[in-house]
Amino acid sequence: MNAGKRSAYDIDEELCGISKRIPYNLLLIKTAAIYLRLAGKLQKIPDDLKVRKFTVEGFQNLPVPLALIESADSPEILPAMLYIHGGAFSYPASLYHKELAYQYAREIPCRVIFPDYHLLPRYPYPAAFLDNLAVYRWMTAHASKLGIDETRIIIAGDSAGAAIAACIVNSYQKERLTAPCGQMLVYPATDASLSSGSMKKYVDTPLWNAANNRKMWRYYLNGASERERKEASPMDHELPEGFPKTYIETAEYDCLHDEGIAYADKLKLTGARVVVNETKGTFHGYDSCLDAGISRININRRISFIRDLLNER
Repeated sequence: MNAGKRSAYDIDEELCGISKRIPYNLLLIKTAAIYLRLAGKLQKIPDDLKVRKFTVEGFQNLPVPLALIESADSPEILPAMLYIHGGAFSYPASLYHKELAYQYAREIPCRVIFPDYHLLPRYPYPAAFLDNLAVYRWMTAHASKLGIDETRIIIAGDSAGAAIAACIVNSYQKERLTAPCGQMLVYPATDASLSSGSMKKYVDTPLWNAANNRKMWRYYLNGASERERKEASPMDHELPEGFPKTYIETAEYDCLHDEGIAYADKLKLTGARVVVNETKGTFHGYDSCLDAGISRININRRISFIRDLLNER
């Protein structure tokens, strides 16, 4: 362990302030949801951005609120990002998720669609997936009215949100949807089998660990059939042809690390172009410390990937 760092792991020193073990249980989910929704209502929208609110019918025709985030002086047509926030299929968006959405809208630039989808424990699979699938269908069907270039849409997510994003990308042909031009998966949950080496190794890592991850999948797949279990797990999917270019980012000390790499390898076998960014000195959710140098570096790498991809179109 390097001087100036405190952890069982060699964690970047700027991340030590958030390097805490966090439990995951039904009581915490309920309590955190109250705080996160209140904090979200109080969060200030930056002066250079504006937010439009919409509602889409999702799972079982339930309303799915969403925000469309864009520059205050956006041109009429822009690329778009469907950004599906993480949070173990359980938590509403954190403040840092919204700050990231603001940064993507500003710096790519693009219109960011940010859904507030249905969550655990009340809504197990397939609620979150069908909510976000409905949002993607809506944004492509109304692209011209929303000022979206439907040939330049990125689907993105982190953690559980990345699992949902991957499921949408993998099913776009089957669902007869507009093909996304790319996807961005940040420390993604891709494998419900929970069998990777890092899943066995990282049982006590900060913010998220293997025990929490096992609970998450148990809650998410509560009542699911064997077919639905495979549908929820991107590693179990048959992949469509013409797979879009993909960015996958992993955290070093993360139980999800190895399944992120395995999923990248799976995509490469289809001939997909895949950019893998294995961040070092990091753990799951490290970029919630937005001001840390390592977070800024890797957020800029995500933005550069998307800019380069959009410039190819």
